[in-house]
Amino acid sequence: MANKLNMSTRRSFLKSSLGIGAALGVTPLRASFESTLEQQTGDDYRPAYIYPNDTRYTAFLSGSNYRFTSLPSWVSVCSSAHEVYVAARKAITDNKRIIVRSGGHCYEGFVDNDQGNIIDLGNMDKVYKKGKYYVVEAGARLGNTYETLLKEWGVMLPGGSCFNVAVGGHVCGGGFGAMSRKYGLTVDYLVGVEIVTFSEYGGQANYPRSYFLGENEKSDDIVWAHQGGGGGNMGIVTKYYFESLPSVPAMMSIQQLSIPWDILDKHSFAALLQRYAHFFAINRGENNKYNGLHTSFTLNKKVGPASSLDLMITYSGDTPALIDGFIIAIFDEPQLRAAEVSFAPHREASRSLVPNSLNAPQPLGSYLTIPWWMAVTVGGGGAGGARAKYKSAYMNDVFPEHQIDTLWEMLTADGFINPAAAVQISSYGGKINTIGKYDTAVSHRDSILKLQYQAYWFSPFHDDYNIDWMRKLYTRMYGALGPVSDGVMDGCYVNYPDVDLDNWQVLYYKDNYPRLQRIKAQLDPKNRLHHTQSIEGHV
Repeated sequence: MANKLNMSTRRSFLKSSLGIGAALGVTPLRASFESTLEQQTGDDYRPAYIYPNDTRYTAFLSGSNYRFTSLPSWVSVCSSAHEVYVAARKAITDNKRIIVRSGGHCYEGFVDNDQGNIIDLGNMDKVYKKGKYYVVEAGARLGNTYETLLKEWGVMLPGGSCFNVAVGGHVCGGGFGAMSRKYGLTVDYLVGVEIVTFSEYGGQANYPRSYFLGENEKSDDIVWAHQGGGGGNMGIVTKYYFESLPSVPAMMSIQQLSIPWDILDKHSFAALLQRYAHFFAINRGENNKYNGLHTSFTLNKKVGPASSLDLMITYSGDTPALIDGFIIAIFDEPQLRAAEVSFAPHREASRSLVPNSLNAPQPLGSYLTIPWWMAVTVGGGGAGGARAKYKSAYMNDVFPEHQIDTLWEMLTADGFINPAAAVQISSYGGKINTIGKYDTAVSHRDSILKLQYQAYWFSPFHDDYNIDWMRKLYTRMYGALGPVSDGVMDGCYVNYPDVDLDNWQVLYYKDNYPRLQRIKAQLDPKNRLHHTQSIEGHV
């Protein structure tokens, strides 16, 4: 017990004192690192190395997408930035490829590593305040991060809804969520990163240090690159620093509706999608009264009479009855009469502010207003244990006719029968649109909708069946080059990576890609961190 307590004390000291060493530019372990590590530091300063003969090893063979597994040479479980540095140096010395995993929720196999070293950041999960900064370690899960920020300081990070995702990859990919139309993206509050880079000593790992906006040009570049430049590119992020986070709202209103596929024909389906997209096309911009509204409209594959289109609505603000306004704008009367709603009709705050809504069909007014923390926990799980394929697209305008025709045909056809396949259309825009496309690495600042194509299954024998359907749907929607920016479409979301994209550089990053390349070349000139779609360091 004494040894365990001592190890905990040493690790705590390392975590608290690391910033001092970084600020002074100290690199305590130099060229003699490998030969003297054990004598200088002892086991207390090293990661927990997990090899194939360890019973824990199987827990690290896959991320959340079970399509991808690997057999790493070892896994380095790190509890501090110092241990990340040690693990990275060991991997380079042993000539092993490095892959970094925080939560393991990459949609492709970028967090898996055959015969290399996986650096696991899951134990680096602290959320704390340091001066004016809110500091979140890379392994902190979103749920824990939200809860700590709420209970300690009454602030929030406008991130995603899956509580088991870690901030490590979510933030630097430009994470968004239900509060983003009102408050912007996670990266809009990012002012600093602590990072292990690979630019000195012949490409060896550099001791972790922190960089902040406004320090100098290099720091500005490094932070900017992590404001949407994607994970596994520039270095190993160990901490994020946020500033001026928005206050947590006291209450949030929510509603869930399901519209049966069987009441729709092609004409009514097309009209519904156009009304949905048009609503967000006209309600964009910083001061729109609907910016507190977030929606996710899931077009599930039609498989049998029980299939439906599912809509999740959340609202944060003083007039929750604006949910009524959205419902009136989207659904016609037959759809409202057929809708199944999750919450019984009632009005939480006051009489509806929408004209004539009292005479309109239900489910108008059928929202539930509850404390914010309770509301954000609704649907906070994930699809762990499944095999999956994903694709994405940003939209700046309403759907072209041929895209609606494609969605109707592909989602209603009898030839593909996976009920866990869907196209999810999430609201975007609002405050997100007020930031310039070059101000952060997130360049899709004019978009009003974000689409996620998704399919889940469990047997490897069904891989080709599902992936082929997804590819056919996507190609019919956008052509061979994908959703290239053309005024209507606006590229793809790097946090929904898709290895089928040949021109991913343009679709993920648009005109920001050359700057990301220059920064990559400065921080990782030997390309120590790389995967199928990592930033290319050469210019």
